[in-house]
Amino acid sequence: MKARAVLLGAVLAGVAPRAAPAAEPGVFATVGPGGDYATVQAAIDAVPADNPEQKVIAIRPGAYFGHTVLNKPGVTLRGAGPDTLLTYNLGQAMPGADGQPLGWQGAATLRITADGIDAVIEDLTLENTFGKGMQAQACVVEADRVAFRRCRLLGWQDTLRLETGRQWFDRCFIAGHVDFIYGGATAYFENCEIHCRDRGYITAPATPAGRTGLVFADCRITFPYGDPPTYLGRPWHESPSATFVRCELGAGIRPEGWHEWHVPPPLVRFAEYQSRGPGAKPGGRVSWATASAEPAPAAFTRAAVLGDWNPAP
Repeated sequence: MKARAVLLGAVLAGVAPRAAPAAEPGVFATVGPGGDYATVQAAIDAVPADNPEQKVIAIRPGAYFGHTVLNKPGVTLRGAGPDTLLTYNLGQAMPGADGQPLGWQGAATLRITADGIDAVIEDLTLENTFGKGMQAQACVVEADRVAFRRCRLLGWQDTLRLETGRQWFDRCFIAGHVDFIYGGATAYFENCEIHCRDRGYITAPATPAGRTGLVFADCRITFPYGDPPTYLGRPWHESPSATFVRCELGAGIRPEGWHEWHVPPPLVRFAEYQSRGPGAKPGGRVSWATASAEPAPAAFTRAAVLGDWNPAP
């Protein structure tokens, strides 16, 4: 009877009893049916706060509901493909337990705090299913040197907030419709698909002066049936910067490309180089953004954007 009570208590706490070490070589912990933990958060909590080396948390296929916070250095969250799903459904203006709005920190399905430096997120789906009408983040990143590989990030408004630091997105699928890739970080998106679910704005950078901002290299901008008209971006704060390099633009991209917002054009750094596809219309772009058929300057290569950090496999 006592053993049964201990088992029940562990299940109610969201932690599966640890019967044996993780069976997978090189894996710190497994999450999911038959694994070491029932929740991703419980596995993260088991990592030492001063973690000295990369630790892999393997997440088995399934849907894991809730708000997850990655606040330890050197953690890899490794899914098993698109069917490994971290999901949540709250918007940032909704009240939390204290009655105050959750804010972008509390609404995100996955929040990587500043302590989550050197995180790797791979082969999984992050989604916020709140829908239209409120900012609802699938992922928030506040840490430096965070790599995303083969991930799906799904939302509507403010899907992906990149607050600060440097991030690399490799072969990811990112969906939304209003400001769905935004923030003050420097990030390099490589061979990604950016899917515009409805009319709106892809980017809303808030780049500090002297930083590179958001760079999309060899990406595809796609649309659902009807090609809802969409801007490449609008300037949010600071000296906002967004650059598209050799990207294939779907027919939904508006001819003017960019939209004015909080920051006057002299401070805005928006550019395209060698765009192609039906949405590539350099002759119709706004006068205060660059639209060039020439190769991009060397400042927009991955090595230049990410500096002394090389996350490539």
